[in-house]
Amino acid sequence: MKVKCSVSKIELINKNIYKVYIKPYVPIDFKAGQYIYINLSGNKRQPFSIASCPTDNSVIELHVGSSNENSSLDVMEYFGDALIKNSTIVIDAPHGEAWLREGSNKPILLIAGGTGLSYISSILRNCLNRGFTQPIYVYWGVKNIDFLYADEELQLLCSHHSNLHYIPVVLEDSKYTWLGKKGTVIDAVMDDFTVLTLFDIYVCGPNLMTKAAKDKLVAKKSAKSEQMFSDAFAYM
Repeated sequence: MKVKCSVSKIELINKNIYKVYIKPYVPIDFKAGQYIYINLSGNKRQPFSIASCPTDNSVIELHVGSSNENSSLDVMEYFGDALIKNSTIVIDAPHGEAWLREGSNKPILLIAGGTGLSYISSILRNCLNRGFTQPIYVYWGVKNIDFLYADEELQLLCSHHSNLHYIPVVLEDSKYTWLGKKGTVIDAVMDDFTVLTLFDIYVCGPNLMTKAAKDKLVAKKSAKSEQMFSDAFAYM
């Protein structure tokens, strides 16, 4: 469905990571874990995971950026121009089949790489808002500590929800002394779990990370492929 929107706010979160808030002229019904398409300049159609929770569909939150400083320049120029000019943009939403399976009471494993946290954020917020009581594990892998832009928020959520466990994973540690998990986020999951048969698993991040999650967790940790969700799986 094509929906007219305005860009209501842009926040620089950390380095070149931004939160972009889009206000639809008509509220959009979507499921946690779905995404939108936006036609950028030059008719480039680009998907963006929805970071906000479906229980508040009046504003759509997006996370934009990566560890590559140049990757988001065109995108942020587009959003920034729309904000300054108060112009209308058109989004196509919702899309995606990797949404939260709300009827399941299985323990949940959420795996994010970089701004793939946006997808995970929507699912996590919905789980907590709906009062899910099963264990929820959030593994978030980033290049270095500078890109843990939601670390304080996730730590705070853990302090309020005893069933929530948050594990940040840093690939590089050249600037600070990092006492947490180091390496890739998939290796951290592999180290921490013996068997994942009972888990519903949701994954979002770079394609190589997503592929490694599917291949390794099924082959070595007995995860069930039918209980693993990522829109990227459709292209693998």
